[in-house]
Amino acid sequence: MAMRQEGFDRQQMPLSDVSFDIITALQNKLEALAIYETYMDDCDEAGEDETRRLFEQIMQDDHRHAQLIRSHLEALVREGRFH
Repeated sequence: MAMRQEGFDRQQMPLSDVSFDIITALQNKLEALAIYETYMDDCDEAGEDETRRLFEQIMQDDHRHAQLIRSHLEALVREGRFH
């Protein structure tokens, strides 16, 4: 369920819940991808090779997930189901 502002008129929402959710999911993955480099740099400075590998794996997974979400978003738009 998407987070909604109390007292907000649903009719004023420019996107459907599903469209909002897919955009938000993509945004969250992209923000996470942007910060993983910093986490890996921290690991390098601390000599935490195992933890760095963990972040590398998570980053790869999130990159794949972001690609899946983007592909699905493109399909929604192409098929006229993004509203």
